[in-house]
Amino acid sequence: MNQRKMISIVTPCYNEEDNVEHHFERVTRAIEPFRATYDFEFIYTDNMSRDRTFAILREMAERHANLRAIRFSRNIGANRAIFFGLMEAKGDAAILIQADLQDPPELIPDFIRGWEEGYDVVYGQILDRDEGRLMRAFRRLYYWIVASFADVAPPQNAGEFRIASRRVLDAIGRYADEDLYLRGAIAHIGFPQKPLPYHRMRRQGGQSSSSLSYLFGYAVNGLISTSTVVPIRAVTLVGFLSAAFGFLYGAMNVVIKLLFPQIVPPGLATVLAIVSFFAGLQLLALGIIGEYIRKIYLQGLGRPLGFIQDRVGFAEDDARRS
Repeated sequence: MNQRKMISIVTPCYNEEDNVEHHFERVTRAIEPFRATYDFEFIYTDNMSRDRTFAILREMAERHANLRAIRFSRNIGANRAIFFGLMEAKGDAAILIQADLQDPPELIPDFIRGWEEGYDVVYGQILDRDEGRLMRAFRRLYYWIVASFADVAPPQNAGEFRIASRRVLDAIGRYADEDLYLRGAIAHIGFPQKPLPYHRMRRQGGQSSSSLSYLFGYAVNGLISTSTVVPIRAVTLVGFLSAAFGFLYGAMNVVIKLLFPQIVPPGLATVLAIVSFFAGLQLLALGIIGEYIRKIYLQGLGRPLGFIQDRVGFAEDDARRS
């Protein structure tokens, strides 16, 4: 008799006390048609929330034998929290879905069917989302930059909402990145992948913890993690062109001075504008190189990604899973 396959549902949380119970209910309803075929486990990773998120998860775990939760010793960042959750998953496939319900759980059956068709990854591709025009324009620009610079470009407008097969999960576990950019890693892994277009919903409850500084840092990490060649060579090219321009500009002024001494040379404003422009280019180049050096330095430290402070439900016998 063949052992039933299991699907893990991994949900990272941070200050989601208003959402976790409703999230669990909607996910449970969504997977109901598949309970006769698969076993399910629910894994919630709490990124040291400042509200009652983990207390609620503890209560939920007492009522549901297949629900597990971990809380980290501090806020270790979204990428690491997701990585920990995926590494805890014991299923033949894992579904990653946020707790804020912007990604509708009702799409989970479509993910499972795509996995049953033989796709190792079925990822949600966002058609539109409830946000301002300026943020939408920045996102388009960011995805264009990543697609242009990346060694292996991640899918456009795709977040973390997806299902991944066991062999993809095992491949993710082999990455040793200090701050793994999951979208880029899965694109780099390869295997058959399929998009699932959907409309991203408004946040159901609570406040988003994603500040502008966090989004900027996340974007920079995504660009640096997926691009190992183009940015450095672009800096080299810009430096070469800047030097060539400076040389030609200086030579032109010398020639003009010799041939037409009566012509007044460019004024101080022009010189300051040129110096400021090239100083800005130098700082940009140093910033790009500095980001790579920072990533190398953190990788070289070899520090643990984080520490788990509390675990709920993992000591229960596997036979209790349903």
